[in-house]
Amino acid sequence: MRIPTRGVGLRLAFACAVLAQIRGAAAQSVEPAPSPPRAPSVERMLEGNLLTEDQKRDARLRFGAWTESDLHDPGARARVALVTGDFAHDSLASPEADILDRAEGAAQRGDLDQALELLAGQSSTRALRLRAEALERLGRFDDADAALEPLIARMASRSIDDADELAEGVRALMVRNRLRGPGRAGQAGADFEALMSLLGRAKNDLDRLSWYARLVEAEVLLDKDNPDDASAALAEVLALNPRCARAWRLLGDMAVASFDFDRAEAIALRLDELAEQGPDAPALRARAALRRRDTGLAAQLLDAALERYPRHRELLALQAATAAVRFDNERAAELLGAFDALNGADSPEALLTVGTALSEARQYADAADHLERAAARQPTLARPWIELGLLEMQSGRDVRAGDALTKAIALDPFNVRARNSLALVEQIAAYAEIESEHFIVRYKPGIDAVLAAEMPAVLEAFYADITGPSMFDHEPATRTVIEVMPDHASFAVRITGMPQIHTMAAATGPVIAMETPRSGPGHKAGPYDWARTVRHEFIHTVTLSRTNNRIPHWFTEAAAVWGENGPIPTDWWVLLSRAYQADELFDMDTISLRFVRPLKPTDRTQAYAQGHWMYRYMAERYGVRAPLELMDLYAQGRSEREAMIAVLKTEPEQFFDDFKAWARAELVAVGMLLPEGVPTAPSLLNGDPTEATLEDVQTALAEHPDHPDLLQLAVQLSLRATGGEPTPEIAGLLDRYARARPVDPLPRRLLARLALAGAMDDAPDRAIEHLEFLDAHEMRSPAYALALAERYALAGRMDDAWAKARRATLIAPFDAPTREQAARIALLRGDLSGAERELVALTELEPDRDLHKRRLDALRAKLGG
Repeated sequence: MRIPTRGVGLRLAFACAVLAQIRGAAAQSVEPAPSPPRAPSVERMLEGNLLTEDQKRDARLRFGAWTESDLHDPGARARVALVTGDFAHDSLASPEADILDRAEGAAQRGDLDQALELLAGQSSTRALRLRAEALERLGRFDDADAALEPLIARMASRSIDDADELAEGVRALMVRNRLRGPGRAGQAGADFEALMSLLGRAKNDLDRLSWYARLVEAEVLLDKDNPDDASAALAEVLALNPRCARAWRLLGDMAVASFDFDRAEAIALRLDELAEQGPDAPALRARAALRRRDTGLAAQLLDAALERYPRHRELLALQAATAAVRFDNERAAELLGAFDALNGADSPEALLTVGTALSEARQYADAADHLERAAARQPTLARPWIELGLLEMQSGRDVRAGDALTKAIALDPFNVRARNSLALVEQIAAYAEIESEHFIVRYKPGIDAVLAAEMPAVLEAFYADITGPSMFDHEPATRTVIEVMPDHASFAVRITGMPQIHTMAAATGPVIAMETPRSGPGHKAGPYDWARTVRHEFIHTVTLSRTNNRIPHWFTEAAAVWGENGPIPTDWWVLLSRAYQADELFDMDTISLRFVRPLKPTDRTQAYAQGHWMYRYMAERYGVRAPLELMDLYAQGRSEREAMIAVLKTEPEQFFDDFKAWARAELVAVGMLLPEGVPTAPSLLNGDPTEATLEDVQTALAEHPDHPDLLQLAVQLSLRATGGEPTPEIAGLLDRYARARPVDPLPRRLLARLALAGAMDDAPDRAIEHLEFLDAHEMRSPAYALALAERYALAGRMDDAWAKARRATLIAPFDAPTREQAARIALLRGDLSGAERELVALTELEPDRDLHKRRLDALRAKLGG
């Protein structure tokens, strides 16, 4: 427990200096979040002539439009302090302030016993709500429930005709709902629909300008995990009262939940403006820091804020969560004990905060322990069961997830994430399974069986490579579950609990979920190279296992891309070249953040590309074991800085500087950057290259024959002269450009077209060379693989033809023409078993085509003979 004693003045001054420094640093790049336009009805009220001066003053106080002259008494200042979140303001201790304002200020500071003393003898709706909330937070659940009895009768009688008081009643009913479990269903408080009906009456019938009713509406919606509708309600709140700190704080929490950290910081700056010494801004920043795994910043923020608010429950709970995510278990236990000493041993608040933070950090076992303890303390509270159910889904323990989510929905049947997730768990329980030595493939019975049957052989083929000493030298302790989700919504719910997500596969540790590679309604991914994609995700499983889920985001993505063993996509080279030349490569403090919260549409792609680039640099300079040694230190809970200093003998900043020097040489080697001393194309052409003629470019090329920019321009001008069609006359130029800039697919595509048209002397071999390049870079279309299969078959290279036919079916496993070509090549190769597999797939894909069945029967007759 942190109770300031001697030296508090010095510590508080230091804390203020820390917070000021953090705000100053943030202000360099982020502006405070702007308020929405004020509601016209409020503007007319404040500017019109219908109200007396006293009434206008009251209206200004109510709608957040006060001026300093309106705050001439402690009562007004106390009202303002509560609205702006300045809970330590002197006015909230003044006897001249409203006793309920003083009680609420005490409760918000964490002085719950003081709040209860002030509430003694008070019987208003607000007083009953405050008393019940304070008793609940102290773990005195039966007392809290009893405190609400007078209010329940009042609410049932519909005798409340004030909008804000009715909203207070709804907040009280939310407490009642948390206190009463299904065993007392007959006495339970109002359900979600009833609460929303009451709030509808408050804001639509009783007072259309009640921002407080809309604020409570947002709280109800967020409690049900409905952020979209909650955001709309909060926008209405701020249009009526732009100084409502609670509304800003809820928006900030939603920003953190969606990894929108710049938005969260903008809101924190707005909260700073409202209450420079309030607890909401540091709490919001600490939550954002925890979500980014920046536990050092989180601890610094919380220590500073707790100097001013030593009993603030959220700050204390976040302090314990920070210690837990830092893997300082002894300190976390100490802080949890201090929290219990302050609140009584029955409050679940700190355990829930710690468990949720550990779950976000993928420390599933420890998270489950804390969440189960939180649920045991308040069995009627749905939130621990919701978080536990989502955690168990992430960790692949679906039976336990189903049990937890069933309990959650029994307590809160209107929670969107819990309902979505339980429905999916029940759906997955009916999935079929195929087991191999190291994998379990789950799929929905039906057409996805075609893909699932082919997966184990592919998965086992890359298992030994990935887990062996030449790559990650680690085997997960359990078999990895691959779940083939039948549509995008199911996949998204599997990963996030909500039906939208912007990817086609994801690993959560021992479970890899993937959207089936099909086109059509309900599908976002379409055909894709699922084998390479799942290889990437399985590397996540391996590195998360090796590090106990303690690995920087950029590093696990970099390792996964490196382990794909595929070529760097062309658009990545373009992004990296531009970022390098503009000095916009992400530094070590930024790169992980850009995966989850990009500022530009290209940021996430750049983070993948640059992360892989840095991993490759690390492996080349320090050896392939160096990244593994870093992982082992991450597993021990060491920070990235500590690990890099220990293994690489350099600090992150120096590593980044050295990497940039290496990166320049890489860009020069692939023709994306000119070597030192080589003049640029504009300087060689004496002006704008777009105005140069082909003759001008050829003259410049005579002096600089390998200049990639000049060669690119020569190709463009030559194609302009031929209407965009390649001709044999420019084949040599295309060859030169392909050698000067080997990562550009353009000359390869054009040379392949010439070769396939027979316009080159060594057409078959040249076509294959360029098609191989294009196919290696292709993730979504089987076209190049099919073309290669055909060319190899014509050349009598049947093993190569079959390999390419199989690759085509991996990218488009549900495409019947692709399967037919694969079957034909298998037959040409004399591989009757391979042909049988393709024909079986065709009978599943096109069950109404009797031709497939006849061919399959004839083939099986041959096999039987």
